[in-house]
Amino acid sequence: MHKKILHKFNNIEKKFDDDYVISKNSLYNLILNKKFTHQKLSTIGFIKNLILVVLSLITIFLCKIKRIKIANYFIVHKNSNNYDNRSKYILDNFNLKKSINIVRCQSLKESLKFYFFFPNVIFFMPIDYFNTFFLLKKKFLLENYKVIHKKELRNLKIFTVIFKFLKIKKFLSIDDLRVIQLFLKICKKLNISSYGYMHYKFSKYAPGIRYLCFDNFFVWSDFFKKKLIKVNKKYKYKKFFITGYPDKKNLRIKNKKVKILYLLDLDLNFKKTIFFLKKLNSNKKVELFLKFKPQYRMLSDWRAFCKNHNIKYFENESLDYINKIYNMDYFVATVSTALLEATLYGAIPIKLMTSNDFADDMIEDKIVLKAHNFKDIKRIIKNNNKKNLKSFFIKVWGKKKYQAQNVKKILLKQFDQ
Repeated sequence: MHKKILHKFNNIEKKFDDDYVISKNSLYNLILNKKFTHQKLSTIGFIKNLILVVLSLITIFLCKIKRIKIANYFIVHKNSNNYDNRSKYILDNFNLKKSINIVRCQSLKESLKFYFFFPNVIFFMPIDYFNTFFLLKKKFLLENYKVIHKKELRNLKIFTVIFKFLKIKKFLSIDDLRVIQLFLKICKKLNISSYGYMHYKFSKYAPGIRYLCFDNFFVWSDFFKKKLIKVNKKYKYKKFFITGYPDKKNLRIKNKKVKILYLLDLDLNFKKTIFFLKKLNSNKKVELFLKFKPQYRMLSDWRAFCKNHNIKYFENESLDYINKIYNMDYFVATVSTALLEATLYGAIPIKLMTSNDFADDMIEDKIVLKAHNFKDIKRIIKNNNKKNLKSFFIKVWGKKKYQAQNVKKILLKQFDQ
């Protein structure tokens, strides 16, 4: 699927010059999803976003008074009291009081909570919301792409003004493909030193990473450094900080049943997926668990399915919590980055092969087991493939352990905090 999408994307994106790098990730998604999602304007939406813009303006002027010269972008998911779990290895060691914190959050409730409990917060989404005004959906793909690009140009102008006003000198960001090219464009224009940190796997099917580069990049291991350079060769000349793998220290005990955590991706077909899950759940030797993405709105169909088949599910719980309590033996998914994290918990990763080829490079790298159907998974469990665990772990994570004090030292030195 993605192979064909990438081929089409490569043919189209050549028609647009470097000014369009800020929106080329959106072009890929437009081709992939075959639809243009336009912001619905409403009185309630207008008021909600206006409140957040006013609060953001207050923060900007306070940061000017405080002479803050560092900008920091990160994500907050719905029903979360903190930033994205995969930001913690950086932000837990970063002084948020010394930066203006650009937060991407979809919920008004979480936005307000974050504003009053965290320092120097401004909001990305309300600015994006108002920049969609008077931009109408068109009939053809390229016309819609130009509409999206106009919105991104407006975002670019506004954040350029904010960064200029505050005289930002350094910028830190999670590698959110939706926005990093926009911010890196500003950094390049204003001569701002940029620092990125990874939160998921690098892929040729994620073009938002292959244009402008961060000057410095935090990655989990040497494996991911090589993967990034493979996607964007310009990173060969950039500075990397390898943070090491987190030591989960889970006490492994032998389960009475084989515990399988199925990681649901955003674009799964409900009917096809439950057919597979019913078979998996019918195995008396297996105890099945489902994990939804934090940003995924769990539909009533999924709730009913889990209830009817006595399947435990998780919506916002972290992998740390799930594995500490339930001690999983296998992770199963189609594209989830969590497959790479399975070995950290002593679990075997199984990639379910579908028409979605986004993560097929995991098979090529020989860091997961593959299964086409229920029979394959049954065979894997029967063969007890624990011998693969160590080789998968070493290939992905290497031997360097994550140590918070080391990351903190680097951040203190780089950001003068």
